[in-house]
Amino acid sequence: MQHLGEVEPVTNTAAGLTQTAARKSRPYIFLGQTTSLCETCLELVPAKILQEEDRVYYLKRCHEHGVQKTLISTDAAYWKRCRDFLKPGDLPLKFHTRIDKGCPYDCGLCPDHEQHSCLALIEINEHCNLTARPVSPAPRRCARVTARWPRSSACSTC
Repeated sequence: MQHLGEVEPVTNTAAGLTQTAARKSRPYIFLGQTTSLCETCLELVPAKILQEEDRVYYLKRCHEHGVQKTLISTDAAYWKRCRDFLKPGDLPLKFHTRIDKGCPYDCGLCPDHEQHSCLALIEINEHCNLTARPVSPAPRRCARVTARWPRSSACSTC
């Protein structure tokens, strides 16, 4: 009787010999699991974290849009070293938003905020080349600057 995970012996009938088929390895190393966003509908989806050669990917599964593979890092060793610097999140002096839908939809410093501030991440798009001096945080957000936080500095030329 064959059990789950066992390999059925293969018989070579010509020579009357029995040999076991070699098991194959997956083409990646499983590093963990996380929750990510579907790239199409932006719904929360489960994701596997996989290493293929020297690259790290999220393999996401959306019920509506299927499987999506997203490159996270081109240097797996660097990605792993970055995880060595994890520490408890710092509480902000003041929470600026309330919890409505939960992370990642309630972006900002809400009571559910988990990350600590160690590095500001700012997305730069093709409309701004950062040649102008930045202005102080503006109450309205410039349509040409796509920053992660609505109250971030805007480009004075936009």
